[in-house]
Amino acid sequence: MADLQNEFSWSKSRHEKFGECRRAYYYTYYGSWGGWDAPAGSPVRELYVLKKLSSRWQWAGSVVHDAIKQVLTRARATGDLRPLEAVLEQTRQRARAQFAASRGKSYWREKSRIVGLVEHEYAEPVKDEEWRRLYDAVIDGSLKAFYASAVLEEIRRTPRERWLTVDVLDKWSFEGTTVWAAVDFAYRDAGGRVHLLDWKTGKERGADHLQVGTYALYARQKWDAAPEGVVGGLVYLAQEEGRPAERVDVQADEATLEACRGEMRASIASMKALLADPSRNAAAVEAFPQVEDRDACRRCPYRRPCGRL
Repeated sequence: MADLQNEFSWSKSRHEKFGECRRAYYYTYYGSWGGWDAPAGSPVRELYVLKKLSSRWQWAGSVVHDAIKQVLTRARATGDLRPLEAVLEQTRQRARAQFAASRGKSYWREKSRIVGLVEHEYAEPVKDEEWRRLYDAVIDGSLKAFYASAVLEEIRRTPRERWLTVDVLDKWSFEGTTVWAAVDFAYRDAGGRVHLLDWKTGKERGADHLQVGTYALYARQKWDAAPEGVVGGLVYLAQEEGRPAERVDVQADEATLEACRGEMRASIASMKALLADPSRNAAAVEAFPQVEDRDACRRCPYRRPCGRL
């Protein structure tokens, strides 16, 4: 088998990491490359493991996403929607297992499927009641809000032959650059419009709208959808006092998409400008400085190799 090549690509998460800290960006996309085969204790293996770690908030969001993906994937295959209580129990068991594995730092011994929390790696003090509050408000609360939402009712009313995707990682080409995307859920309505839904367990951010724009561009290539035939929907799951999830529609007209293209074009150019050899996607750590704001380092998984403990 030929060796894997670290080819340049773009995604919304890569764009955000580049904006947060150039050094963390380098570690994530260059310094950790090949770490899955590197020996234990080597710097590249350490960076590879650390880039897989999540904060407790990110982990909670991923647990919710995985649960909803399983629910909808099963419903697409069988036509049946699992009862909420069964989903909550299964999710609770999975979350407990992942938490225990992370607390035991098993992620250092795993080659793949690494689930680990930054808080465990750096022995950050988090009270038991804070963990319980996180689970109740974000994981348990989001799933209950999803099941109570008008969004799920719309999905249930939509014939399965009009379901387009359920959180499947895919790629498309933007002006010669590979772009990665995983739309949480997409379907065609009775009028033929493509709805692109993205589950959110946090608060609304401007970057969310960029994400929907890139999904709309992807939909044009993947499903031959016209700009006026795409509807973007950000579904905010974590609501107070048991309220159902709220959907916020995002414009996907031609003007919005052109602005999205411009932002993607500028982001790609900025990333490539720091490369030692863009033709080989080769990078040198010296070109990617550390962020000056040390407060941001307190949340970063790379604080040890970066010398920012």
